[in-house]
Amino acid sequence: MSELCETGGIGRATYFRNFKSKDEIITAYIIMKWREYEREHRLKEHQLNDTYRVRRYFDFCYSLRKKNELIIGQGHHGSILSAYEVILTDSDTNQTSDTYGSYYLAYGLFGIFMKWARNGYAESAQEMTQIVVERIFAGNME
Repeated sequence: MSELCETGGIGRATYFRNFKSKDEIITAYIIMKWREYEREHRLKEHQLNDTYRVRRYFDFCYSLRKKNELIIGQGHHGSILSAYEVILTDSDTNQTSDTYGSYYLAYGLFGIFMKWARNGYAESAQEMTQIVVERIFAGNME
């Protein structure tokens, strides 16, 4: 628990006061890191299916690969999906886009991410971007 709190940047007392489970703190950590990344790269200026934004998504995922491997290895991958739900619906901001399409995209990107992670990130972030933009967003599923 101490290592988890340290990685998340919070104290143990804060954890026990604000989180009910490890999954909640993992989800909060991913959301926090994404929001920082999103601001840094000005992602809100781009549509969800824009090549630039898709590439930044895969770059972000790859930047967290060691943590993702630990999260997945410990069976907490549901916390990643929970983070994606919040991130893609903006349910933690004042600009909520809580739509079926947002959830569809959250689950789809989660599935693609899990396949990529379980394959050991064999493809580059650029290759993953091409797969999503050219095959999936364009409707050419393979």
